Amino acid sequence: MAAPSPLSAVLDTAERSGKLNLCTEDIRAELPGVSPAALHQALHRQQRRGRLVRLSRGSDHWLIVPLQHAAAGAPPLEAWLDRYMSKTLGVPYYVTLLSAAETYGASPYAVMVTQVMVPERRRPITVGRHEVVFHTRARIDDMPTRWHETPDGRFKVGTPELTALELVERVALVGGMARVQEVLRELWTSCTPQGLTEALEALQQVPTAQRLGVLLTLENQSAFASRVADWLSDKPLRLVPLERGQARDTSSDVDTTFKVRLTTDAKSANT
Repeated sequence: MAAPSPLSAVLDTAERSGKLNLCTEDIRAELPGVSPAALHQALHRQQRRGRLVRLSRGSDHWLIVPLQHAAAGAPPLEAWLDRYMSKTLGVPYYVTLLSAAETYGASPYAVMVTQVMVPERRRPITVGRHEVVFHTRARIDDMPTRWHETPDGRFKVGTPELTALELVERVALVGGMARVQEVLRELWTSCTPQGLTEALEALQQVPTAQRLGVLLTLENQSAFASRVADWLSDKPLRLVPLERGQARDTSSDVDTTFKVRLTTDAKSANT
């Protein structure tokens, strides 16, 4: 039987110690007698075999793929997302929208991609079967987040209250208001009135708060709706449709507390 290559031995040792994220310099330091060209070839051989995956083109961030994750082509996001975003890229981030809702057990639909909020536009990346798409947010460091932790690792995720607001704010990205309402019904149990106030203060988006207030009213979530109404009480409100692009209908009902023009679908979804 052929002896394992020097790089294979380095990867095996790293995996046994629980270190799945490696940069090229880390590997080079373990193989001082290997030329840069030979190391480059060895890395790409391991990549073709599925033992390693590169997190993005041009990056020196390599991810070891343990045998139990070979079918997926990469270990779970908890094992590498925070290291990639915070260390390799040096970019603030948090998991958002439907991907965030999923971490709180509020996802009636299969989430095919991981949605991540960052300060500036970035191209999507594919790591094994994981596809990560990026959305932008100003003042990202001011947004309330928490850690989503599993035995495989952890990553930052928007709080459930921030997630609720962002689902309403970016309704077109998640399949429409009816889908948002379904997700929110499962998300409220993870929210608190104090957390909602914190998220409203961070986001500072009056029309989004108006729309969320109406959805809370429709779902009989009076404690949360009161928090939104309190936050809006000293702010000028203009009449807004529940969903952007909604056809103007003078006969449609208007919620006078939040000054939101309702849709027939929104009203019927609560009956």
